[in-house]
Amino acid sequence: MKPYTEPPPSEAEAQVSPFRAVRDEIRLQGPVVTFPDGVRLVLMNDGGRPIHRGTVAARGPCAPSRKELMKSGLTAPQARALEFVLAWFGSPFDSVTPEPSSGGAPRWGAWPLSGPMLITALAHWKQCEPEAYDAHLGRLGLEATHDTLALIEEAPRLIAALARAGQERGAQRAQLDTVVTHVLRPMLASCAQAETAVDAPGGAFASARALALLFHAELRLGRRGVARLVALARERPEPPVAGEHAGEHLADDLRASGRSREASEVWRILTSPELADPGGRTP
Repeated sequence: MKPYTEPPPSEAEAQVSPFRAVRDEIRLQGPVVTFPDGVRLVLMNDGGRPIHRGTVAARGPCAPSRKELMKSGLTAPQARALEFVLAWFGSPFDSVTPEPSSGGAPRWGAWPLSGPMLITALAHWKQCEPEAYDAHLGRLGLEATHDTLALIEEAPRLIAALARAGQERGAQRAQLDTVVTHVLRPMLASCAQAETAVDAPGGAFASARALALLFHAELRLGRRGVARLVALARERPEPPVAGEHAGEHLADDLRASGRSREASEVWRILTSPELADPGGRTP
């Protein structure tokens, strides 16, 4: 594989020259990035851009537990749903890949986060664990600002540094807190009807399975996909399975519109025993 090389310092980088020497302590040898303490990461080439596909799955010994997920303010069904969606359809916590819709700006973490949400997650981590943030990113001149995204975009050393940061539990919690606070809660609030939460007990989206359908729709289809799913549930509002029946109709809509991948993912949610309710009922 062709070795990655850093571009010549730009005028902006020249102004932060004290950080250049620290960045140079991260060694590049082909696709292998070696940090001063000996930790190594391997970057891949995606259309000429260095990326890290990630090594820390959303479930496993190096990831937060479901109990830790609930510390972000999630209910037990919400935590089960989010864990499932991240594990099957999200990305590793330490992934750094380009955002397809923005010309290659970095996406980071399990959701994954990009643009303002990425900056929000970094700022949250820095606020909660300033020493850890500085050790991994601050000392390299990476602050929680939009200028940081431009610096990271095509710099292999900085992409590797952001990827390694995603292996830290505090950074993982910051990703999750950002997703819950700035993505999922606003989405759930937008679906409320007559001040009744869309996932209220006995409602259409009270179960972990139905919530997973909502979270998947937000991740893959955006707010319009969520609105379509909720509208389908309200057409046949028979609790407690209205949300799950709506998922079946959404899968049909997706397949008919040529989105077979998303349709198959919806069916995976609908049929997985991982999301069965305590009574064992499956759709």
